[in-house]
This record gives sequence, structure tokens and C-alpha cells, in this order.
Amino acid sequence: MTGAGAGPALALPSRWDLLAQARETLARAGVDSPGSDAEALLLHALAIPRARLWSDRATPVEDEEAARFARLLQARAGRVPLQHLLGEMPFHAAELEIEPGVFIPRPETEGLVEVVLEELGQDLDDAASKGTLVDLGTGTGAIPIALLLSLPEGWTGLAIDRSEKAVALARRNARRNGVEGRLRLEVADFRQAPPALVTSSAGVMAPALVAAPADVLVCNPPYIPTHAIAGLMPEVKDHDPREALDGGPDGLDAFRAIAGNLGAWVRRGGILALEIGADQADPCMVLFRPLLVGARVVPDLAGLPRILTGRRGTR
Repeated sequence: MTGAGAGPALALPSRWDLLAQARETLARAGVDSPGSDAEALLLHALAIPRARLWSDRATPVEDEEAARFARLLQARAGRVPLQHLLGEMPFHAAELEIEPGVFIPRPETEGLVEVVLEELGQDLDDAASKGTLVDLGTGTGAIPIALLLSLPEGWTGLAIDRSEKAVALARRNARRNGVEGRLRLEVADFRQAPPALVTSSAGVMAPALVAAPADVLVCNPPYIPTHAIAGLMPEVKDHDPREALDGGPDGLDAFRAIAGNLGAWVRRGGILALEIGADQADPCMVLFRPLLVGARVVPDLAGLPRILTGRRGTR
């Protein structure tokens, strides 16, 4: 018997109810992919696989789980990146830990990995194949980790970033993906030739870099013109580190630095692969065509110029 004045118990919302409401909330907030983001957050809050969500859509959601989902949804509606809320993401062959303060890899950058693998071609069929790669401004370590997972065991890499936080995260990701023994990570500034290093907060100088010039040089540099950063999506301008975005007044500062030191980073005949802005194909080709053999720009899945690649010539 219920107490005097007590009303009927409110029914718990179903998974389907919460998902539908979340889609509407994120759409109103201007999130680009409200449906898939709402689903990802609900799966995370419930700690269930996608198959269970869709096979048991009518299952009631307990208050604690609903509250957890509400907190995630509120943050995403406030344009906190989905990857920060989930704490991890897939990237090509890798599974990456993500944390605030380190640049979030984009799906377009998976194309950079594919271009390098295509350029290496039949070398990948030889299990005894060996080589070295260098990634400049590695962030989470996404590019070199994905490459090493796709390359024979004889391949090793060096990845640098001037952010100690990024290098620490990349080390964790290398361990997570089982390539820590093949990937060396250092705090260094790629805008200078190797072995230019920065001093850690503990005042200890990192060991000298020894993996350059390499067989493959890859980089997704900062290439957004300074004046354009304010117009980026909130997820980017408010959450990605500015140093990973800001390419200077015309967006080309990092490309000039790489071109100026190309001979120190990649051997003659070695592969260069750079991600570029959609409107930067012409100025980047002006910078790199004299230095490369077979220079070309590869479009992304949207048909936009995205990857500049070629092999270092004699200069």
C-alpha cells in the first residue's frame, strides 16, 4: 500500500527513448553527426556492444546509467569532442587512447597511411623487408603506430613532438598496440633539423635522435592560417592545441620548415608524405616539386587535395 499522497512510480525510459531524445538534442546543438554520436555515447554509458543496443531497444535504462548518459550528452551538446568523452578511438589498424590537450587524429589522415603503404608497394610482400620511418609532430602517435602495424617487423620508427604530454600519450598508445619496441618517441621540434631537442620539465635533455635520415618521412603538420582558426568548429578551435593547428599567416610555415630541412629528415630516394589543406596543393607543390621525384597530390575521399607525396631527389 502506498503512502498518502504518493503518486504512481514513473516508468524508466527505454534505450530507444534516450537515443531518440539525444539525437534531437545534438542536432539542435549543431553537432555534425547527431545520430552516430548519440549512439556512441549511449553505448559508452551503458557499457554494452552495439548489437545488444539494437536487439534490446526497449530495455529500461536505470537511473544511474541514465544520469551518466545525460552528463555525456550535455558535454557533447556543449561541443566537447566525442573522442574526449569516449577516451579512445580507432585509427586505421590502431586503437588509440585520446586525452584533452593532444590533437585528435582525423579520418582524412588515414589516407596518409594508405598513400605511404601504396608507395612502398611490393616491399610489403617481403616479410624480411626493413626500413625506417620518421613522423614529425606525432600527437597521439596515430600515423607511425598505424604504419608499423601494417609493415613487416623489420621496420622501425622515430616520432617526435614538442609537447611532452603528446609524447607521453604516444608512448602509451605504442604499448597499447604492441609496437613500443619498434617506435622511438622523443620530445623535439621538427621546425629545426635533427637532432634539435627541447629540454624536459625535469631539465633532462632527451637522447640524440638517430633514426634520420629515414626511408619514409610522414607529417600532418599545422596548416590552418592563423586568421582562419576562429572560424573552425568549436570541437577544433576550443579543444585541439593551437600549436597543432596554427600554420602561420598563410598556413605554410611548417611546410617551409620541412622543405628547408628535408635532406636531414629523409634519405635520397626516400618517401615523403604530407597532409595538406584543401587549398594548399599549388603552393605546396611550388615548395616541394624541386626537391622530389614524382611529386603528386592525392585527393581524399571527398575529392579534395589532401596528401602531397613523392621521393626525395638529389637536392
